[in-house]
Amino acid sequence: MPFKTSIKNEIIRNKYEKSDLIKKDYLLKKEKDLEIYYAPVDYVNTNASIIIVGITPGWTQMEISYRTVIKSFKETNDWNESLKAGKKEASFAGSMRTNLIKMLDELHLNKKLGITTTEELFNIKNSIIHTTSILRYPVFIKGKNYTGKNPSPLNNEILWEAIKQNFVPEINTFKNKLIIPLGNTVSEVLKKLQEENLINENIILDSFPHPSGANGHRKRQFSEAEVSMRSQIENWD
Repeated sequence: MPFKTSIKNEIIRNKYEKSDLIKKDYLLKKEKDLEIYYAPVDYVNTNASIIIVGITPGWTQMEISYRTVIKSFKETNDWNESLKAGKKEASFAGSMRTNLIKMLDELHLNKKLGITTTEELFNIKNSIIHTTSILRYPVFIKGKNYTGKNPSPLNNEILWEAIKQNFVPEINTFKNKLIIPLGNTVSEVLKKLQEENLINENIILDSFPHPSGANGHRKRQFSEAEVSMRSQIENWD
C-alpha cells in the first residue's frame, strides 16, 4: 500500500484540518473541479451478512478515519488492525448514523437479527456488518463533499471507472447477503452493475432513503417504502 509510509509519518492530532489531509500526497484523481483523495477505509469485513453502501466518504468520515488510523498505526504498527479500527469509527459517523439506526430499527432489522437495536451493529455486533461506498475514496467537487449528482457517477468516466475498479471487487466478496443502499444514486448504480452482470446476487433493499440530515425528503421517502422494505427484511434468509 503506497500510502502506509505517508500515514505513518503524519503527526498525531486531536483533529485534522482539510489542509492537513486534502493535499497532493493523497490525491488519486483530478478532473476539473472533481477530485478523489485516498482515505484509509480499505478494511473489508468478509464475514459480514449485512452490507451498508453509501455514496462516498465525506470530509467528516475522512478526517475520523485518518485520525483513528494514524494514532493506531503509530501505536501498534499493525496496518490491518488500524484500518479495521478506522472503518469502525468513521462509518457514517455523526447524525447520519443516528438517522440510519432509527430507520433500521423501524424496519425491525434489529428483531430479525435478535438484537435490541441496530446501534449494536456499530459496536458489539460490528462483526456482522460491513460498511462501504460505491466510491470507496472521498470525492470532492470544488472542495465540497460530492453528493452523487452533478456529475452523475453513471455518466462520468472517472467516477464509473473508480466504481468498477474499487467497489465491484469489494462487493463481490459477498453473495446472498443483505445490501442496504443509501439513497437513489447508490440504488441506481447497483441496478446498472446488476444489468451488466458485474456483481453477485444479493438481496438489495429497495427504496431506502439517504439518511443524511440534508435529505429533506427522507421521512416521506421512508414512509412510502416502509412496508415493502420491512417485508424484504422479514423474507431475507
